[in-house]
Amino acid sequence: MKYLVTGANGFVGSNLVRDLLENDHEVRGLVRPSSNRVNLEGLDLELVEGDIRNPEDMIKSAEGVDGMFHTAALYSFWASSYDDFYRTNVEGTLNVLKGAKKADVDRVVVTSTASLLAHSNDKRRLPESTDQLPSDYKLSKYIAEKEALRFAEDTGLQVIIASPTVPIGPGDYGPTPTGRLILEFLNGKMKGYVDMQLNLVDVEDVARGHLLAMEKGESGERYVLGHKNWSLSDVIRLLAKLTGLPKPWFEIPYPIALTAAWIDEFVEGFLMNHKPTVPISAIHSTRVDERIDPSPWMEELGLPTTPTAKSLKKAVDWFLENGYVKNQEAVKS
Repeated sequence: MKYLVTGANGFVGSNLVRDLLENDHEVRGLVRPSSNRVNLEGLDLELVEGDIRNPEDMIKSAEGVDGMFHTAALYSFWASSYDDFYRTNVEGTLNVLKGAKKADVDRVVVTSTASLLAHSNDKRRLPESTDQLPSDYKLSKYIAEKEALRFAEDTGLQVIIASPTVPIGPGDYGPTPTGRLILEFLNGKMKGYVDMQLNLVDVEDVARGHLLAMEKGESGERYVLGHKNWSLSDVIRLLAKLTGLPKPWFEIPYPIALTAAWIDEFVEGFLMNHKPTVPISAIHSTRVDERIDPSPWMEELGLPTTPTAKSLKKAVDWFLENGYVKNQEAVKS
């Protein structure tokens, strides 16, 4: 088959490209002209430049492919305006789907996030209200998922939702918020932390889950791609064991962390228009219990289950190999 992957250079996108190529599929990768392409070096794919925010780019990119994977998104705890999230995550998703329909593509896998389910009573569906969503990112992904399913119902386009939990592993060049936590630990900048509950999954398993969703998934359905529940404190202890680096000194009480975030976002975000070191939404998110049981979806798709220690080791090794860690000699190999 020939597949289009939006955000092909990204964390999930590049691992998906590799998985598709390893399974003998042809890949067309959509990247922005200014994007970092380190994750795609040496790979045998067709690269096209474009932007999901441009409808014409999506129509051209979709021509002649058998299916599409939409992994591109603005994934961050902060942006200068909600419009940045809306234009990329909502309007961009609709542009992808409209391009697919215009090009007579039958099937699209849309990457959402399982973190939305943490705000519902049963953690199996989207919450009925957006009132409790702690960030503009989550709000935009909520709307994007709703709009994608509505578009499928209205047009007959087959749309499958892939909802990863928290991916870790190689290729996190951005890095993602979780990757930044790992890097802060590796670079000795994590003096304290705010504990939280989350579900971790290997990014290469997430990539395989996207392909399995394309091959086995039913249109209009969501497939959670996850693995094991952890507390952040336990993840840090595992990182310390893997690397030989010392653990942070203390756990930061939530009220103190939130106060610091308000100050930081006012100074860096509002006054300087820079990305805050500690966004308010990042601290709010620590109060959300994102533990989930993904086993029904995992069993239905046949999703691999890489041990978390191995996934963390792959992430650490990738950051070391790509120059993200300042004192590499201090990290146990």
